[in-house]
Order: sequence, then C-alpha cells, then structure tokens
Amino acid sequence: MPKCSEPDGDRRRIIDAAYRCLSEPHAGPIPMSAILREAEVSTRAFYRHFNSKDDLFLALLREECDAVARRVDCIAEEAVGTPADQLAAWIGEMFDVLVDPRQRMQLTVVDSDEVRMAKGYRKTREGAHATRERSLVVILDRGLADGSFPSTVPEFDAPAISAVVSRMMAAQAPDDLQRLKRAQSRVLDFALRAVGGVPPG
Repeated sequence: MPKCSEPDGDRRRIIDAAYRCLSEPHAGPIPMSAILREAEVSTRAFYRHFNSKDDLFLALLREECDAVARRVDCIAEEAVGTPADQLAAWIGEMFDVLVDPRQRMQLTVVDSDEVRMAKGYRKTREGAHATRERSLVVILDRGLADGSFPSTVPEFDAPAISAVVSRMMAAQAPDDLQRLKRAQSRVLDFALRAVGGVPPG
C-alpha cells in the first residue's frame, strides 16, 4: 500500500529538489520532469502547490529573501548597543550569508539566469529588497533620533547601503575570509560616512 505524502511535505520536497537540480551543472533549462523526478512527486502534487515552474522559482526567491530578512530584522528588534553597533551588525549579518555553504548555494540558485527569467522575478526581487531594508531604516531612524547619524535620510540611505552591500558581496570569493572581512569593513566605512556617523567603539 503506497504511503500518502503530507501536502506540505510535497511542497518542501519540490523546493529542495529545485535547489538541487539548479545547483548542479546543467546545459539549458531544467525540465520540470527532472525536478519532479528528483522530488519523487507527481505532476498533480506539483500543481497543488505551484501554478507553474516560474511560480516555483519565485517561491525559491521569496524563501531565500525572507530568510535573510528575518536575520537582519532580529538585529533591529534586539537593538543591542548603539545605532552604529546595530548598523555594523546588520552589514555583518548580510556578509555572514556568504560564509554558510548552504545559504550561499541557495542564493546562487535564486540569482541564476534560469530563475531570473521567471515571470515576475524583478517585482518579487524589488519587494524582497524593500522587506530586507525595513530593518535598516529602523536602525538609521534610531541614529537620526539620538544624533549619532546626523546626515541620514533613512528612506534614501537604506536602499543605497543595501545596494553597496549586495555589490560588494557579489564581488567576493566566499572562501577568502580575510578579503571578505576587508570588504565588510569598507562597506561599514562607506555607510557610516553616508550617515555622518563614527565607527562603533
């Protein structure tokens, strides 16, 4: 007698299979059949959770972006130290994503050409950036309120700082920890200069 799958379990298996298929070397687009074979689920099970392959790929993107947003949201919520400490922690948390091999693989997948071609990718990505930046806005607002970031306009500075973080992260070799730390330090220096702050004590 076949074992019935839990619906949420099927969804998880499909997502995990998509990550595995997209992270392995392949020529051309990954066929949906390959993902379903890897997940060991039927086409019917797939369509219970996703409308299309594009919908699946956008789910991968949302999942990764939400995971990063949760990590940086914690920094704003916990509010440990000064706003400069929190800004340093926010930037540090973003760079830490590169050090974790699993997260690095997943971020590479959601930044792949195949996922980028999914209908709705740009809009989903922009929404994810705004979600990630909300915690940075909170931190910059705190610095504005206590005078430690006198030059900041949080709604403008948060996207600019976030964009610099993304560009610097994309240019790094994750195995070179010394270079990664130097890049992180340069981003923090840039961010502090932009908001009129001083390095954390």
